[in-house]
Amino acid sequence: MARHLLVPPEYVGDRAHFFQDGENGGFAIVSVGDVAPALEENRAMYATNDGYSNDRSVRRVAHVPQAIRDLWLQEEGWDAYRPDLYPEKLAEKFNSPDWLHLRTAEGRLAVTDGVIR
Repeated sequence: MARHLLVPPEYVGDRAHFFQDGENGGFAIVSVGDVAPALEENRAMYATNDGYSNDRSVRRVAHVPQAIRDLWLQEEGWDAYRPDLYPEKLAEKFNSPDWLHLRTAEGRLAVTDGVIR
């Protein structure tokens, strides 16, 4: 089956989207991505510092590659890029040892009044 590039990846962790010819005149849109570079970047940031900005007003805690966001959206039905709607799910994932490779700084997250802290 022939596969034609529709949209190339634009940044580390992004996916390429292909048009794939199917049988009986059908077709599929196939998305392919390599999350390894994004996870390596996360690991490097985790080892660099505590995640706080110079004035300590902002702290980075994690980076979720697009392919993992889409996986959670398809399999679990929630959007990791909407912390305003799913703070508990994000805190649960980021605190889980199974998803440690998404973290960019140490610490545990908690949800207070619907806000991740």
